[in-house]
Amino acid sequence: MEPIKTIELDDDRLRWTVPDCQPRRANPAIQRLLYDQGSLTQQLIEVSNGRFRVQTVELAWRNLLGDDLRKLFGPVALSHKFWSRKTVLLCEGAPAVLAHSLMPEHAAQSALDQVLALGEQPLGEYLFSQNGLKRGAFQFAQSEQGYWGRRRLFYLDSKPIMVAEFFLPGETLDKLLRRCR
Repeated sequence: MEPIKTIELDDDRLRWTVPDCQPRRANPAIQRLLYDQGSLTQQLIEVSNGRFRVQTVELAWRNLLGDDLRKLFGPVALSHKFWSRKTVLLCEGAPAVLAHSLMPEHAAQSALDQVLALGEQPLGEYLFSQNGLKRGAFQFAQSEQGYWGRRRLFYLDSKPIMVAEFFLPGETLDKLLRRCR
């Protein structure tokens, strides 16, 4: 399998919108998928008959360049580090979702510290198993390649982690969309 170009949350070309401003270009099934509140990990396991896995592309501490993205985490200094986890979610061996999560350094001193050790374990499986998990509002974007994506902040112990998911065209997306009708 050739290397996959991941989606970068700090990419200024992505024009994230809130639900009220959601472009009507997305068909209704895509819109329902983007708004779905359940665990995407669980859905992917189901539509792939259990043949689901996470391929890690990046695990690194880094600085965020964009002010707009950094502000979503509250007042954080330019020098503040974020844990960046980029993955490709594979269903039946085929890339289905590009995922990127960001967690500020201070969040690693909470129950979110487990995120640092996930490796190729699904982040969604961990988050959705946590009592007291709170969810922020979705934002949506379409990549230059035409992939629809969503991002949102989750809070555990009042500490944030941002999760973004971009849906790749193919059989898995078709299966997910059929479930959304």
